[in-house]
Amino acid sequence: MASRLNFMHSILLVLTALFCTLCSYLNADRVESKDGSVLYGKILGISDGNLSFETSYSSTVNIPLEELVGLFSSNPISIRDENNNTLEIKSVPSSTKLLDVKDFIKTKDLNFQNIQHLWIAESTDPFFIREEQERLALQMRWKSMIGLDLTGSSGNTDSFGVGLRLDSSYSNQIRELDLFLSYNTHKTNGIRDTDEVKGGAEYDFLFLERLAWYLRTDFEHDPIENLDLRSTGASGLKYDWIQEINLQVSSRIGTAIRYENSNLPSIADATDPAFDLGLEYQYAFLNRLSLEGDITILPKMENLSDFLMNHDTAVIFPLSTEKEWYLRSGLIGTYDSIPENDSQKLDIKYYLRLTYEFD
Repeated sequence: MASRLNFMHSILLVLTALFCTLCSYLNADRVESKDGSVLYGKILGISDGNLSFETSYSSTVNIPLEELVGLFSSNPISIRDENNNTLEIKSVPSSTKLLDVKDFIKTKDLNFQNIQHLWIAESTDPFFIREEQERLALQMRWKSMIGLDLTGSSGNTDSFGVGLRLDSSYSNQIRELDLFLSYNTHKTNGIRDTDEVKGGAEYDFLFLERLAWYLRTDFEHDPIENLDLRSTGASGLKYDWIQEINLQVSSRIGTAIRYENSNLPSIADATDPAFDLGLEYQYAFLNRLSLEGDITILPKMENLSDFLMNHDTAVIFPLSTEKEWYLRSGLIGTYDSIPENDSQKLDIKYYLRLTYEFD
């Protein structure tokens, strides 16, 4: 008697499992492809010529519409065809390799490749989602970052330095305004050897897919280097060579006006036309680290060997998962090929900067 009860219990469990499996298949969406594959799961939608389909045993798969021969949805769906007609329907099983759609009045056969969009009827129309994304992409937004540098050493040489930098951008996908202001001071054995103020602005306008025109200006004041004012105004074209998720590279070429004014009476003011050449790059690696660089070369038009080069190259490491706090370690410097008053050609500094990014 006990063995008979155990046998009946086993049969009941098997029947229950079969019933649950059958119910799951009956309630699931189904797609069929040209190679004979049949998938059960959940239809997420159709966009850009692909069906997004979620299964319980794998991640979301994208199936080209030309590969479909059958589709059945367990829920009401909405479809937009190639003529922008929108139908709110219930799909029905078909053996014609077309999508049979049925509304309250009639049944219609629709070629899969003539579907622009498909979505679950109770969800948001992809047209409105894309329209909202485009609207947000054109919305100008502020993004700012403030950074603090601290350097020092003790022993044979006692030194201490502090730096402060503020960067702000106001941009969308087409236009961008970048502003920056920085101050650096440094003492070695009690004697100040750096007292530098820098600032600048740049405006870019993307008028083709990868091509933009730009206007930029910058200035520098460093009385320790006998530099009362060094400024540049430039305009030209910028081209985005690479725009990928982990790598961006762009270059610019234009014309500029260089102006220098020394605090030494023996050195006259100088205003010279020049070329403006630049390279900007950003590379993300190891999931968290990124490398950023900006190089500018300003050769005088009348003498290309007389040029000024500015560069800033750094490795950036996020300190928080929200990516608001960063540690930036890099080299920044200026190279003057023909300096005035026998000043040093190369002025390069290493910095370690703690930065905070905010909107």
